[in-house]
Amino acid sequence: MRYAAGDARDWVRDTLCGYFTVLYTPFREDGAVDEEGLRHNVRRTLALPGVGGLSVNSLHQEFWTLTGVERKHLVEVVLDEVGGRAPVVVGCSDPSAETVVDLARHAAAAGADLAMAWPPFYGPRSAESVRHFYEYVAGRIGIGLVLYSTTLPELGYYLTPPEVEALLPLPAVCAVQNTTLNLAQYAAMLERVGDRLPVATSLEEYHLFGQIAFPKRAPRFLIGSSRPVLCQTPAHPHCGRFIEAMAAGNLAEAAAEARTIMAIADRLQSRYFARGFHHVGLFKHVAGLLGMRAGSTRPGVAPASVSEREEAEQILRDLGLLSEGGA
Repeated sequence: MRYAAGDARDWVRDTLCGYFTVLYTPFREDGAVDEEGLRHNVRRTLALPGVGGLSVNSLHQEFWTLTGVERKHLVEVVLDEVGGRAPVVVGCSDPSAETVVDLARHAAAAGADLAMAWPPFYGPRSAESVRHFYEYVAGRIGIGLVLYSTTLPELGYYLTPPEVEALLPLPAVCAVQNTTLNLAQYAAMLERVGDRLPVATSLEEYHLFGQIAFPKRAPRFLIGSSRPVLCQTPAHPHCGRFIEAMAAGNLAEAAAEARTIMAIADRLQSRYFARGFHHVGLFKHVAGLLGMRAGSTRPGVAPASVSEREEAEQILRDLGLLSEGGA
């Protein structure tokens, strides 16, 4: 870690910038993790315009299909390939608090900068039980902890602004990823805790709103975003230009780039978010079209249908992101 115990919040706010982008896990035909393909994805993702770090073991990475041993090995491979060139947030989510602690301790020992943990995503939950869950984890991990707040039904628990505020006495809690797909709820989180805790989003339009409405509270980074992978290419660096415009304080230019990114995402992703889930199989296919190593999905993860793949490929061509010969 690059900060002293208890200083995680200040380090996050002062240091992180740009996109903390999701990473895709390539699988070989026998179902095993393709380690060389994973290393390729690390290099390619870090080279994408606007990317300032990685978000590992997220939804996009199919973490729930991996064994505990695979999750740890994947983290080790990623951190070895990154080699300290950029900060890395490691997802340690699990319904078991003990497993979250084990994964977060491993991530810290392997060289990760931050750990992220969802609220427990199975079983009967309440505000009190989720608070106890986070209290148990935060007091045992020795690394900064990013909370996760979403209204998407696939998680099934919304960590509300008052619930996040109740966790502020925990020194390990250093940020919250707020991906509610509801601007009013994002604003409520910034208003309730943004003066004491970095409140990051994965969406450019929310990030831009935060900088306009809460310029002293909104952080300089986005976390958990797949758009730098799926909505731009080096020849068409929409996300990179968005980050450059934000850094320069040129909000009009940033807004123009955000509109372009949103228009692309609307055709590729947003219809599925509106239905409450990430179509990981399709998003992974699109990432493969744009230069990532993809491979198949693990059993239990819905693959993209032939018609969905064909439609996505045509969309990318229509948008100028994919030529007949590839990205």
